[in-house]
Amino acid sequence: MLLDTTTFIATPERVRFRHRIAGPGRRAAAWALDAVVQLVILVVCGTIVAILGGLGLDGVGSGGLLLVLFMLQWFYGAFFETVLAGRTPGKLALKLRVVTESGAPASLRAYVLRNLLKGADFLPVGYGIGVGVMLLDPSLRRIGDMVAGTIVVDENAGNMLNGVAIQPPVSEAERRALPARVDLRREEVRLIEEFLRRRARMSDERANELASMLAPALTQSFGVEASTPERVVVLAYARATGRDRILEEGA
Repeated sequence: MLLDTTTFIATPERVRFRHRIAGPGRRAAAWALDAVVQLVILVVCGTIVAILGGLGLDGVGSGGLLLVLFMLQWFYGAFFETVLAGRTPGKLALKLRVVTESGAPASLRAYVLRNLLKGADFLPVGYGIGVGVMLLDPSLRRIGDMVAGTIVVDENAGNMLNGVAIQPPVSEAERRALPARVDLRREEVRLIEEFLRRRARMSDERANELASMLAPALTQSFGVEASTPERVVVLAYARATGRDRILEEGA
């Protein structure tokens, strides 16, 4: 990413947000909540076993309870992370999400891998190895995350991005001075849109510093010129996307 060191993630719900890596404390709290959920499931299943025992089906009930224990131990996390788009009930409550290292939604294979390797992370007791590895890794990954290629992020609704806005709108004089065509690559359009979404939070100096990474190339390739690097980027984007023809306030 050229725009600072902030990572942007597109969730399955089509919400884009900035994130920070979730640390051991938040993840431990989510794990504790998930342990409570699993305990409730076991209590419910135990009650069913007791009822079956009263009906003379002790063997069936006990075998079913052992199966539930096995499934909870090894597939609880993978199941809920798949169904809830990277979140278990505990992660959902604490606003945590499992994603790939690139920020994309993880796959079923990744969810299964990271959860199966909890056995290694748990050693020697209480996730000792897992926590130790997390503290040494810049992305706070445990062994399961490293193998699966995932990270756990802290979703912060307060950091959701604004809509794309061109402020001030393209003037008639600017529009007439623009070249007939500006053909931006998809990646360039995406990058500029991220810049525009964040523009309201930047100082003019910071905005021009970031725009300087792209403006000279736009001027050289397409002949887009303006008084500041930021305006060069804005005008190039406006012509490439057709927004130079929308002159109303807030366009």
